[in-house]
Amino acid sequence: MYMRFHPIAVVPLFLAGVALVIGVKLGGYLLPFTAVLAAATVVISLAAIIRYARPPIQVKQIPVENFSFWADAGKPGAELRHLSLDDLAAAVRVAKADLGFLSSNADLLNARTSLLLGRPEFVELVQEKFDGQTGRLSQDLKAAVKRLGMGREPSVELLDLIERCASQADRIANKLCDFQQGKPELVHSYVEPLRRGAEKLSRDLRLVFTNVSDFVKSAPAEPESS
Repeated sequence: MYMRFHPIAVVPLFLAGVALVIGVKLGGYLLPFTAVLAAATVVISLAAIIRYARPPIQVKQIPVENFSFWADAGKPGAELRHLSLDDLAAAVRVAKADLGFLSSNADLLNARTSLLLGRPEFVELVQEKFDGQTGRLSQDLKAAVKRLGMGREPSVELLDLIERCASQADRIANKLCDFQQGKPELVHSYVEPLRRGAEKLSRDLRLVFTNVSDFVKSAPAEPESS
């Protein structure tokens, strides 16, 4: 590690040396006074040099997730309750928009988790391939949004996909809860907000599932072919 000297600390040391040389040349009663003043300046300058040359203390900042970037979907899928099958296009837009919000949150959960897994405190999660779980959740929700984006109406297949995503979010929240047990406060500060995020994501997905399911069930049964 290279030591860097701040010029403000070096300049007084140079001036003290110049003053001492001048005092020696002039001699007389100025010499003791100049010597004492130069010595004091040297001591102060050396202290400043040591201060500036010392490597800065690395302060551990705990990045507590404040959810400022997390999309608030409110009550996802709730508008479907007020739509009929005649409003199918509107129903698809509602479901796609709300699932899009939740998909963005799943992406953020995956990104935040990936950052943690690069730290030595979370090697246990790396060994259990935890990033694969958050990654699959993110990909499955993207697939649900894409399905609706292709103009497909809400279907049983979509419901199965949403239910699977909700279960994945549940498992992620439970895993994070188990992992932080008995861990230092630093680890708890990292993990607990993400656990709450995964838990809320699971609740929101189950609410979407219920609302989409009710909409799908409102469709009249197809007549049986004779």
